[in-house]
Amino acid sequence: MTTLPLALIALVACNKDKDDTGPEDSTTPVTDDTGGTTGVDCETTVSSLTPVEGDTDVYYRGMLAASFEGDGAATVFTVTDASGAEVALSDFTWSDGNVQVWFRADLAPSTSYTLSAEVCGVSSSSAFTTNEVGTPLTEGNSSLSGRTYVTRLSEATIVDPAVLDPLLGQYLTVPLLFEVTTADEATIDLLGALGYQEDDGSYTQYDLPTWDFPAGDFTDSPYFNAEAEAIVIMYGDIPIPIEDFTLEGSFSADGSEIRYGRATGLGDSRYLGELVNQPGVESAVCELAEAMGVYCQPCSDGEPYCLWIVAEDIECDYVPGLDLVEILAEE
Repeated sequence: MTTLPLALIALVACNKDKDDTGPEDSTTPVTDDTGGTTGVDCETTVSSLTPVEGDTDVYYRGMLAASFEGDGAATVFTVTDASGAEVALSDFTWSDGNVQVWFRADLAPSTSYTLSAEVCGVSSSSAFTTNEVGTPLTEGNSSLSGRTYVTRLSEATIVDPAVLDPLLGQYLTVPLLFEVTTADEATIDLLGALGYQEDDGSYTQYDLPTWDFPAGDFTDSPYFNAEAEAIVIMYGDIPIPIEDFTLEGSFSADGSEIRYGRATGLGDSRYLGELVNQPGVESAVCELAEAMGVYCQPCSDGEPYCLWIVAEDIECDYVPGLDLVEILAEE
């Protein structure tokens, strides 16, 4: 039986005590397309911009951000390329008190930009360059067909619920295998499976039901977004079902890896009591989460044991020579 170390519980508690002003706790004031509003006292200053000045490794689909001393809702943002042309901004999300904001810009890979923020008559700026991720696939979308990739959620960052990152990161260690069954200019099909790593470093598929990802939109190639109705991850003989599972990311131009991956889903925690030293107690993880201010919600069967999980910083590596076999669940 696995016990949850006291140090881990302490770390979870410390994470809860931090000031979490991320998008999940945010409210959004009325803004125009550049983020600016009116009617805010002019005493605000910009304390930081993201990306930072001189950053040359920015993901073209990543979020831009700004932090403020004071209410930043009156700030006007612009992003310009090297020629001075402005790019479109969208999806502004403000924290409580408008001391932070996250938004997107219509960026291209391997391109230089300047982010500017003007508030109270003072302008701040940050020059940055996007990296090569997002460059079209060298041999076209169809070159991905038949390629299998591997990742582990334990190597990702669990950003929601962030207070459980130490727990989930410790136990979601099983290799996840994803094969591109077909890909063309419009769609991409994936097949997923649990795997294990042999002593020689190779990977083998477990003899367990595979996960079907219906054809997803691939018109933004090399970026993709795939969805599965449900997957089941195992920790030993303990199942960790995840409903409404999604996986997104961008293939490298040579197809050797998937970078900037992000996975979401409803994790069913009712079987995880043993991992927190309460074997057989279906509500154990939910009670731990609730003590940290995170609340379970109903699963698809109506039982209140599911947690919304968001994992970021996922990287998947190509595994040459590994072909997955579809295994259907028994009726």
